[in-house]
Amino acid sequence: MKRRTLGLYSTTALTLALTLPACRDDEGEQMDDGSGGIDTLGGGEDGGGGAAARCATDRMGPPMVRRLTRGELEATLRDVFPEIDGSWSGVSLGPDPVTHQGFSNDAEALAVGLQTAGDILDTAQDVATLVTAADTLATVLPCAATAPDRGCATEFVEQRGAALFRRPLDEEEIARYVEYYDSVAERSDFATGLRWTTVALIQSPLTVYRSELGSNEGGVYRLDPYEIASALAYDFSGLPPTDDLIARAVAGEFDDPEARIEVARELLATEAGHAVLERFFREWSGYGQVAGAVRDDPDFEGVRDAMDEETRRFIEAVVYEDEADVYGLLTANYSVVNADLASYYGYGAPGGDFARVERPAQWGIGLLAQGSVLAANANSGASSPTQRGLLVYEKLLCESPPPPPADVPALPADVDGAQTTRQRYEEVHMADPACQGCHQFFDPIGFSFEHFDQAGRYRTQENGLEIDASGLLVVDPAADPVAFDGLSELATLAAETPAVTDCVSGLMIGYVFGGAGGEVCVAESARDALQAGEIGMLEYVAQLAGAPHFTEREAP
Repeated sequence: MKRRTLGLYSTTALTLALTLPACRDDEGEQMDDGSGGIDTLGGGEDGGGGAAARCATDRMGPPMVRRLTRGELEATLRDVFPEIDGSWSGVSLGPDPVTHQGFSNDAEALAVGLQTAGDILDTAQDVATLVTAADTLATVLPCAATAPDRGCATEFVEQRGAALFRRPLDEEEIARYVEYYDSVAERSDFATGLRWTTVALIQSPLTVYRSELGSNEGGVYRLDPYEIASALAYDFSGLPPTDDLIARAVAGEFDDPEARIEVARELLATEAGHAVLERFFREWSGYGQVAGAVRDDPDFEGVRDAMDEETRRFIEAVVYEDEADVYGLLTANYSVVNADLASYYGYGAPGGDFARVERPAQWGIGLLAQGSVLAANANSGASSPTQRGLLVYEKLLCESPPPPPADVPALPADVDGAQTTRQRYEEVHMADPACQGCHQFFDPIGFSFEHFDQAGRYRTQENGLEIDASGLLVVDPAADPVAFDGLSELATLAAETPAVTDCVSGLMIGYVFGGAGGEVCVAESARDALQAGEIGMLEYVAQLAGAPHFTEREAP
């Protein structure tokens, strides 16, 4: 078992994380989503409205620090120490905590507790052991083979420390780490001293956290060039900044919003940039949950992974190939299937492994008709109008349902007189006043999905009865709900509803900016362009780099 001790700077990182203020709502109450994350997407012109809120002008969030996600930390360490890439198994951290919206990169949720501090220590020890191994050290630090002394250790601290911190170390920092090296090496040897110095560097909050604190200039906190370079790199590629990106930032090139936007476009076009957007859509829609789903269908297990890949490729086609907006995402009349899925669904005959095929008219449209989305939001033996309705209610309308009572019973499998899933839900949820108060907001939306069973396949009947897929959607809180029939009509109605684009664009802001300290109104002009259909979602994300919040923060 590894000995868990807090090395140099571990306590600093822990103290920094635990003393950061949690986001508060307007009554001063901490907003906990119940899953270990904090709901930070508040704000808006009236102080409410969550991620969908709009403001007259751009706002700036507060100065903040953001702990690197599990993936960002691993990418950083692999970049800084490429010599061990083939032998290192990766970080020891567990999954990142998620917010109510399902995002795993929120600054408020990514606190460092004792478990995470221990995991970071384990990771640092693993990396340091490989870096200072006899067959690797001379490759990492050539002077170790010829002059393994204090000067050589200083060279290591300056070079690898700067790469880890994403900025040069000052003289005081260099001296502190070299003194730490001395204190260990004088009791052991060069390699051991360097090993524990490496552990200390990796554990430093300057490695583990991304600084977005800036310096106070007339009441506005302006991010320095190193902070801006790191923000561009991590926000749009999930990787640490390159030397070239840092040099351009230091030269003042990114004082120009258009220059930042152009870099964002370039980064989003890379493989790593594609992965950043893929994570947003996966976490936002939850389609990846299909991989762990168990459904009462003998053919489902054989296509679960293919469903996941279908949706990944579908989103790639919509966002990158079509450069579509939210309307296009919700109304695209195609999917991307392979031969197994074509056989499973009963449509499409792709010529390759995965190919774009047009959906039959009755099979719905857009993201909501994806087999992964449908199967992930269902029960093992039946569809779930509640889960599917909540998907639209929370992810497309940014509404939060009231918390359910503590003693909610499971929906009975058999209800007197009910022969279909819809009838069971109507009898239990909509006819009972105790349930109807909450379920009236999302079950009527979920009924429109009833042409699709729990395994994501189209059906015209259930238990010999024709499917009733009529539903209701509240488009304007001041008006009556709008009636529609079937998933295609729901998708079209949602796509044409401005509040839906506002919701999705607000969630994208929260994702890119790690919660933005609770502020959502940081890119209003870009949201206007997306709402008007002038730009697609890909360009919208790039445009976030030009927002004032990217380089300036409001004084707390």
